Amino acid sequence: MNVLLFATNFVLAGNIGRAVYGVLTETYNGTSTNSSAGNDRVYIAEGPGINTEDKVEGSQSYSIGSSYYVGVWFSSNGWWGENPQDMSAYSGGRVYFSVKVPTTVNINDTGNHFKIEDTTGQRFVYFNSDNIKRIDDGATILGTKISNDNQWHTYYIPLDSFTDLDLTNIKYLFVIGSPVNNNTVLVDNVYWTKAPSATRTFGVTVKNRSDNQIATNEFITWSQSAYRQSWTAADQYIELDLDQESSNWYVTVYLDNGKASRTGLYCVDSDGSEIVFPMAWRIRPDLLPNSDGDTLQIARSSTGSKGLYDVGKNPGGTDWYTWSFMREIKAGIDNEDTVVWDLKGLHTVVWDHTAWDPLTNYVDRKPKIYFAADCSNAIGGLTYTANVVTTLVYE
Repeated sequence: MNVLLFATNFVLAGNIGRAVYGVLTETYNGTSTNSSAGNDRVYIAEGPGINTEDKVEGSQSYSIGSSYYVGVWFSSNGWWGENPQDMSAYSGGRVYFSVKVPTTVNINDTGNHFKIEDTTGQRFVYFNSDNIKRIDDGATILGTKISNDNQWHTYYIPLDSFTDLDLTNIKYLFVIGSPVNNNTVLVDNVYWTKAPSATRTFGVTVKNRSDNQIATNEFITWSQSAYRQSWTAADQYIELDLDQESSNWYVTVYLDNGKASRTGLYCVDSDGSEIVFPMAWRIRPDLLPNSDGDTLQIARSSTGSKGLYDVGKNPGGTDWYTWSFMREIKAGIDNEDTVVWDLKGLHTVVWDHTAWDPLTNYVDRKPKIYFAADCSNAIGGLTYTANVVTTLVYE
């Protein structure tokens, strides 16, 4: 088990050059079908179906029948691979993917293969190749070749297994050929990585709500206008940037204030008594407020679990309880209380631990965590503090 805490943040002009470059994934930054994505813009071959029920991450996997294939190529206008890119930063790296292959697929048939293409030719690795490494959640190699047991497995192929591949002129990032004999194969979570020795990061950046620029310090603060007010959003938010590959990971947020009773902003008065303002968080894939009516104006239900929701939203609808109360680690917490992001997506509806928002349609996969506090019992002249911890846990 590994944990990354507040690693160094970085900025790139594009996504090529990141330690992990997403190809067909709802987790990692990388390619995009969005027209404004510049050199990272790609097209996905027409034909494969979408399976929203059987997947390993996000909202969907791709279903490949005998008449189609899945291919992802760099393009600015739709033509096949007409905008090749220099991917030499990934020399010594790997391509990761998850596939589910039925028992009727003959892995020794050369029609069943993976392909990467540069400007001079196609480079193949076949289903029965020992260069294909099947791994568990901790990246331990369990075997080689594709397993045709009708179960999801995660694999990687070293990029140098694609013989004579010219990484300086990549057209097709990943192709699975049409499975032969009317079989259907599912594929999900495809991404490239740099060499294992390259630096991985988990970016945690504090930004101002006023201008979305990096804050001059790492403090989350409330302005004077929050004094004696009920639930009020902080003036800053945290932006996350995942550049660490793993097939089993999650991001948590919690308080570490030293005592079980300190479940928010707190101060110790001159007589030794403690004053505590409860805190809450919510996570979004986009900036708030947005055009969907998600705001930072907060109301609290007067019934039931007395959850927090956005003013103007329907408390009885699917957006009920979009804010979650912060948990103090000394009081004991579990993952259902603190996990904000994992392979399923973002945990966007509190009390419903099945409600996750995949990052399917977002070009910039850098989720934002917003914070709020109930300052209605504030006493002037005192300073209230809290220690917020954001962690990436992975195997």
